[in-house]
Amino acid sequence: MAEVDEVRDAVGRLASMFDGVDDATRRKIPDSSVSVRVPDLDVTYACRFEAGEVLDVHEIDLADARAATLRISCDSDTLLDVVDGRLHFGHGWATGKIRVDAKLRDILKLRSFL
Repeated sequence: MAEVDEVRDAVGRLASMFDGVDDATRRKIPDSSVSVRVPDLDVTYACRFEAGEVLDVHEIDLADARAATLRISCDSDTLLDVVDGRLHFGHGWATGKIRVDAKLRDILKLRSFL
């Protein structure tokens, strides 16, 4: 199990991954609110996708995560594996290591970016 500081850093790096996305691809990212739940550390982060940008990454209470239009949940090691490139998001989702609660269209779009 990873430490909370490692997960916080990984969430920041995950948000930074969108900085290198080209403009045409950015326009395809749906505007939405996102939460990332890491149950083994009992921590949840939130951000917004707006006009192809990742904005306002911060820690939230679990109750606030339910309002997000795109909710992701995975253990801390899985999150680090995705961010560090050892696990493709789509494979993690397909094998149940990553749970996503959102419209299928949004899931498929997200999968293409990670």
